Amino acid sequence: MWETEAKDVGVKRARRILLPAIEYAGSSYAVVESVLGFVRDIVKAIYLAGIQLYTRLVCVEREIPSSIRLRARLDVVPRTPGRERHRLSLGKHSLIETYCVVCTWHGDVILEEGASVGIGSIVVGPVQIGENAACAQNCFISGQSHLYEDISKNFRRQGFQIAPVIIQKDAWIGSNCVILPGVKIGNNSVIGAGSVVVSNIPPYSVAVGNPAKVIKKYDFETEQWVRVRESATNAGF
Repeated sequence: MWETEAKDVGVKRARRILLPAIEYAGSSYAVVESVLGFVRDIVKAIYLAGIQLYTRLVCVEREIPSSIRLRARLDVVPRTPGRERHRLSLGKHSLIETYCVVCTWHGDVILEEGASVGIGSIVVGPVQIGENAACAQNCFISGQSHLYEDISKNFRRQGFQIAPVIIQKDAWIGSNCVILPGVKIGNNSVIGAGSVVVSNIPPYSVAVGNPAKVIKKYDFETEQWVRVRESATNAGF
């Protein structure tokens, strides 16, 4: 009886000593992991800042005056060894706003004179934005997309669909729009806020919705924007 009680007391003491020690070791390991992760984040941030500085000084074709906000991110230098570097070109008076991301890993991104990309937008080449065309805030414009048809492979290993996006001069892309690969938007057209553009939009048109459809066209005889029938198409553009 006495021996059993002594054993119980010993086990309890061992628990009181070991459990805090184990918990402390576990928490210490978690702290070490957090510190190492933070150090890695700092090193990576310094590396990316160096890449951004090199990109702005060496890799961007610019006419003056043009502007790239300091908090814009330019992914022009390929991360994969041996991959071709594509162009990022800005014409006079063109603008890439704060918090934009511009990626040329799969194709050129060309902003012609007076073109602008709004705050928080993402542009993935190949993309061409014509003279005085404007993309408002938080747009996503991409000339590339992942392939996904082979279910035996992760989509990241299946390559890309590459098809240029062309936004012609004086077009206006409303905020929060999505423009998918291969789309061409004609001169002086307007894309309503929040639209998803999956097919070509003719010149002098207003298109809205998901998927975006033309709802108005400019009539040069009456000099008015007029509504179009639902059966009207944008074939041939």
